[in-house]
Amino acid sequence: MRARWVMGVAALMVMTVAATGCVRVEMPGGRFTESSESVTLQGATKVNAQIDMGAGRLDIAAADTDLMKADFGYTDSGWEPEVSYDVSGATGELSVATPRDLRLNFGKDFRYEWTIGLTRDVPLDLAVNMGAGEATLDLAGLDIRDLQVDVGAGDTTIDLSGEWANDLSGDINTGAGALKLRVPENVGVRIVGYKDGVGEYRADGFIQDGDALVNPAYEDATVKFDLVLRRGVGEVVIEMVP
Repeated sequence: MRARWVMGVAALMVMTVAATGCVRVEMPGGRFTESSESVTLQGATKVNAQIDMGAGRLDIAAADTDLMKADFGYTDSGWEPEVSYDVSGATGELSVATPRDLRLNFGKDFRYEWTIGLTRDVPLDLAVNMGAGEATLDLAGLDIRDLQVDVGAGDTTIDLSGEWANDLSGDINTGAGALKLRVPENVGVRIVGYKDGVGEYRADGFIQDGDALVNPAYEDATVKFDLVLRRGVGEVVIEMVP
């Protein structure tokens, strides 16, 4: 979390530990508030994670955590994200969401920032819905099996580089704005929908295969990414990385 606090007697920290396994730390400071949440697996061996952000800046990455640790910043105390987690059998259901019926004021002082760290230790199905803003999903090192991303407007970076032991299926939808997608060159990658939308589309090293693009590793790869990518208006850049 970007710390902007001068610690002193005026600072207030409130920590609550709930039966849900969530830990919340709240540090109010003037008009801008920062809070933190931690969630434990509670015996789950697989997790479905749903991230719903109305507008702002979203960063997701792997972290050294039991399930999730997150830092939030917002210019109105009513914007505090709603975090819930339940376990049914061996599957955990994690939700982080902008409060319902929230009206965001997009004035010059508007700030809404989420930094979410997720565990590397269990398989994840990850769904991200964002209305508008900037999203950076650094998913290298996570064991994601299914990825769903919907961004209405704004710039999106999705990093799927690194070592992968399992296949990944994904559906990526962007309305307006730039999309950058990074994939490992040693994993088979197939992308459907590359003809959708308006704007430059760069996928150096990929080969057209019917209605799809594939990388050279796809045919013989033991691990494969099968992705559907749809965009409205904006530049798309797909990079293969070592």
